[in-house]
Amino acid sequence: MSKRFGKTLTSIILLLALLFTIQPTNVLAAAGFSTANTLTLSEMRSGTLETEVDVNYYKFTTSDKDSFYKVELRNTEVSEAISLTLYSGDDATTDIYDLNAYVSEVNSDTRKLEPNHTYYISVQKGFFGRTGNYKLCVSEIKDDIPDNYLNSTSISLNKKKSYNLEANRDLDYFKFTTTSYNSYYKIELANTEASSTIGATLYYEDDVTTDISEIVAYKASIGSTTIKLEPNHTYYLVIQTGSFYDRATGAYKLSVTEIKDDASDTFENSSKISLNKKNTYKLNVDGDIDYFKFKAIKSGTYTITLANKSGNDGVEAVIYSDADITQNIGVITSYKASKNTIKIKLKKNHTYYISVKKSYIYSTVTGEYSLTIKN
Repeated sequence: MSKRFGKTLTSIILLLALLFTIQPTNVLAAAGFSTANTLTLSEMRSGTLETEVDVNYYKFTTSDKDSFYKVELRNTEVSEAISLTLYSGDDATTDIYDLNAYVSEVNSDTRKLEPNHTYYISVQKGFFGRTGNYKLCVSEIKDDIPDNYLNSTSISLNKKKSYNLEANRDLDYFKFTTTSYNSYYKIELANTEASSTIGATLYYEDDVTTDISEIVAYKASIGSTTIKLEPNHTYYLVIQTGSFYDRATGAYKLSVTEIKDDASDTFENSSKISLNKKNTYKLNVDGDIDYFKFKAIKSGTYTITLANKSGNDGVEAVIYSDADITQNIGVITSYKASKNTIKIKLKKNHTYYISVKKSYIYSTVTGEYSLTIKN
């Protein structure tokens, strides 16, 4: 081997050795994960990207609570974008999501993480990143209401309580059991502090396919629905962001109020009504229908009077010869603060039926009325 070739080979070896010595030692993912710095929850941590290929690794362990965790990245001095990746384990294939923070920008992500689990974070330059300082913080946000059917929170009837949507992806699951009465239930959702629209979905049972009704409450507004529910049955309510595009967080109030129905709303369970006596009832909610039945004690003409005592629109009574909506034999309509009468011939010992409801489908009617049947 010539002296010139030997000197050239020696120079190449020395140059390669020098290049390897200046490469950072934390580029390899495995080495980075194994030496990750431990973060204290809710404590802001400062870091530095010293070179364009620098990667800093951190880890934190969640509590035993059912909590959300907010990961916040602040680009305080980095000359271009920086990037953060959250991992579910010490393996680069377990990434959950990425965050990018541009110059002088703060970016964050809040979502539910597994209890008692160690997560890992890497921070490095973004696509056009350079070097500089940043700050990092992981904060625990405890969830006030479970987000699954199994652990649904029981709510008491006729009481309004405050709750909170802690994060954009938060869902609050509730359940309540109806009484043994034939009742309506008013479900009211008050959006007191939530940052955007929120919604409530009522389910017949703990199954997302059994939805019955939905309520929407816009920012600083109240949404409600009134519905008849089965006696002695457990229903479920789920509260969440009102639409796909909303990012609602904040406080809300929820209540389920029982409204007992004073008369049945089916032919089958029609309430008995006394003859020759003024009987007072109430349309408890808009859309309520009251069904009654009576037996004619003799054949002849009967006078039926309907008085609309406090309804805010027309009230209508329909007389049927049988428990069949097609067997209509007379109609009475009484408007607000008025009464009306019909005379009708009936047969002895035959059972007749009467339904009372609002007279027009587009009107809104609630309130007291009286019904009198004289022979």
